[in-house]
Amino acid sequence: MDSWKLAVRRYQDIVPEADIPRINFPREKLLAWLRNEACPAVEEYSQRLRFQEYANWPLIALNPGADTPERQLIDSLEQGILKCAKTLSQLTKEELIGKNLEDQNQPQSYVREETVEITAERTTCVKRIIGKSNELEIVLSQVEYLSLISDLSLVNSSDYFAPVQEIPKDVDGKKVQRGELIIAFNYELDPVGNYMIRCLLERARQWYELLSKTRCMIKKAIEATGRPYQQLVDQLENEWKNLEADWSECQHLLKSGKKNRLINSAVILTQIYAAFGLKPELHWLSLPDKFLNHEIESIRNRLTAFLNKETTDRIAHALGDLKNLYGKDEQQTDVVEEAIANGDLVLISKSKKAYWEKKKISDQISGRRWDLLLLLAKKAKRRACVREHDLFPEGSSSLSAMATSWSRLNERLPESLWTLVKNGVEPRSYILRLDSAQIHIF
Repeated sequence: MDSWKLAVRRYQDIVPEADIPRINFPREKLLAWLRNEACPAVEEYSQRLRFQEYANWPLIALNPGADTPERQLIDSLEQGILKCAKTLSQLTKEELIGKNLEDQNQPQSYVREETVEITAERTTCVKRIIGKSNELEIVLSQVEYLSLISDLSLVNSSDYFAPVQEIPKDVDGKKVQRGELIIAFNYELDPVGNYMIRCLLERARQWYELLSKTRCMIKKAIEATGRPYQQLVDQLENEWKNLEADWSECQHLLKSGKKNRLINSAVILTQIYAAFGLKPELHWLSLPDKFLNHEIESIRNRLTAFLNKETTDRIAHALGDLKNLYGKDEQQTDVVEEAIANGDLVLISKSKKAYWEKKKISDQISGRRWDLLLLLAKKAKRRACVREHDLFPEGSSSLSAMATSWSRLNERLPESLWTLVKNGVEPRSYILRLDSAQIHIF
């Protein structure tokens, strides 16, 4: 039985489908299950290439500079937010619009502080302090902030294990913690999961809703002026249309579909492995070691303190998703990924992909370079040399053709591999000095 199946079955034994009263929640049993059943199952998969690709996906595909459809859409969304903010800011500076905004959005009174006396007969207000809330001032100051910056970063790779808390200063200069990215306060943030995407969408949603509210206020203020402000209004409506389309597409692209579900599951399992693994091997994760060590301690403390059924249900579901990582080619993929995880030389003929020491060699090995690498691997399994006739069966055009081909391939190989290629016994021949057990051709 696969280790993940055993872990899921064991979880079902500990937590049956029937609801468990909170007082009877088997917390200690589940912590032991995480350490002794779930983590060993994840450890087995964590060294496989496909699992790593899914778990690493947010760090590689979403960060600035990534050449992916998702990153291109995020860039467009970020720029769309800034463009709308600049146009809205311009409109608020029009004298008549600004005056109407103030007239239509007066400060509202609210009870800032109240002292009451409670007796058996009644409750009496002893003291009440009334404050004024100026929503317009808050909204316009945020729009003005957006209009003045040139770079809006919605993605933060430090969100991988938990949302990075934002602690700005209020009008009095006091530090205040924003509640939108606190897991316990925001139901959009699951106890475990792909926080990079969730936090990206939360940041985008906050700005989108702010701009939407400001746009409605300004449209109402413009109507009251009796003037069209046609150029700025047309510009705003065009920018808003593009922003709406990007926001809708971004939510769809980053949340829906099987791929996103599997990415979320791989991230969850990586978080659990980091938190409860005895000595988690996460060098493949695209995060700095210093940050990784700090976050491992942080997520371990958080999950240990606040472990509940929702969290463990999500972990068990993520374990069940492991079977969907490979599909019909699971058996062959297991063999390929095991060879890659061992650090052997792995060549996949159909896709022309090559791996050495657990890493992909290059995306640019093709044509004659690929032919020579494949021949070197095939011949090495028989401890034989690659001769000129093997690479050029119809004859070469010059005596230097073989040396030139090797030189071009050499440029693409890591030093630890190309130094294993030696001159053969025959003139213009080469041999790969690598044990046949370390060579795999698929």
